[in-house]
This record gives sequence, C-alpha cells and structure tokens, in this order.
Amino acid sequence: MEATLFLISILASWKIWSKWYLSILSVTKLASPFKHRFAMLITPVICVGLLLGILRVLASQDVRNNVFYLFFYLLMGTTWLGIAVQAFLFCGLSVRDDAIERQNTAASYSISGALIGVTLCFAGGNIEDGPGWWAVVYSAMLSTNAWFLLWLVLEFFTQISEAIAIDRDSASGLRLAGFLIASGAILGWAVAGKWESLDATTVDFIRHGWFAIILAIAAIMGEKVCQPTAKRPFLPITTHGLIPLLSYIAGSIIYILVWGGKI
Repeated sequence: MEATLFLISILASWKIWSKWYLSILSVTKLASPFKHRFAMLITPVICVGLLLGILRVLASQDVRNNVFYLFFYLLMGTTWLGIAVQAFLFCGLSVRDDAIERQNTAASYSISGALIGVTLCFAGGNIEDGPGWWAVVYSAMLSTNAWFLLWLVLEFFTQISEAIAIDRDSASGLRLAGFLIASGAILGWAVAGKWESLDATTVDFIRHGWFAIILAIAAIMGEKVCQPTAKRPFLPITTHGLIPLLSYIAGSIIYILVWGGKI
C-alpha cells in the first residue's frame, strides 16, 4: 500500500507543481516582471525545505533513518500542499490572477504565508511516533481543516481579501501572512506527539489547538484598526503590517514553548 501511495504522490506532485510553475513562468515579462513572480517561485521550495527539516529532526526514528519513508512523507506533503492551494480561491486569493498577472505584492505576501501555514499543518502530523501514513493523514486533516476554517472566519468578519486583492494593501497582505503562519504552527503542533488513538488525537488537538481561536479573535479585532479606509487609504507598512506579522508569529512561538508543551 505504501509503495502505491508513494507512486501516486510522485505523479500527483509532478502534475500539480509542474502546472504551478508553468502557469507562473508562462506569463510574459511585459505582463509580469520576474521580481513579481519570485516569491511564488521560491516559496514552495522553502516549504519543501521546511518540511524536510522537520522530518529529519522531529519525525519518528523509523522515518528519520529510512530514505524511503523520508521521501514518502515529503512527497505526501508536497501533494497535500498542492491540493490545499486549490482551496485558496475560496478564501478570496488567486495565485495567477492576483499575485502574478496583476503584480499584486500584497497577494504575494499572503499566499506565501498561506503556503507556509499549510506546510506547518501537515508537518505537525509527522512529529513523533505513529502507526503509519493514515495517522499522518488524519492528523493533517484535523489541523488543515481547522486552519482553513479560521481563515474563512477571519475573511467573513473582515473581508481582508478585498483589501489585498482590490486595494493592493501590502500591510494587509503581511498581516494575513503572519496570521496564517502562526495559526498553522499552533494547529500543526496541536496534532504533534506520540499517536495513541483517533479519539486521543482529536482530544489532544482540541486541548492544545484552542489558542489558534484566540489568535483569530485578536486578528479580527486588529483588522478593525489596521485595515485601510476611505479616509486612511495608505497606512504605514511597518506599524500596520510588519509588526502585526511578527506579533502573530511571536505569540504562536511563545504559546508552543511555554503553554503548549507536548513532547
């Protein structure tokens, strides 16, 4: 079964990511200079490196010391990421339309954050010992579905995608990127740990993933202050974008290290 899934993951990853890169590279330089495409070209590579590092350091010993399993879960992760990208449209963002053809830097920021966030959600399911690939998939489904739900809740209450896609507000793009990375880290960590059972994993996820809800509430409240308006169409990117991004990520790291201990 694992050999079959390995082959399926190879084919799926190749199909998804070859389409991704061909779609980006096929846009003419006149329509989109290379600098506007660089983030979309390099971020998936960063995500693969991030996942590989987590697998090499935090996965079970059987995975760390076995080349087949290492690449098996790495390919599963790239396939997982590629499938998740298709759902970004439901949250109001399009890679080709917003980030590439419209040369929207704000969209590039947020999509890059989303890619890293999904990677962290999947990576969490690989941390520590488990009975097999199906446990990784179940854990990743828990974290990824919750991550998308929180993103949709944020979008429902703030319409942040409009500030990014229509207003091209880079600060909004950075804030969303920070929220998606931070929530991905929290929810990925919530499914990490030694596998016991489906019920135990679900309970553990709820017990350790609750802080992502607090983060979402903080993000919703922050958007009421930081989003551009007709009276304030251009807000400082440092105070309204970079600082919130760093604050979200710092908050997730502090929670994981201080209150989210599991391993």
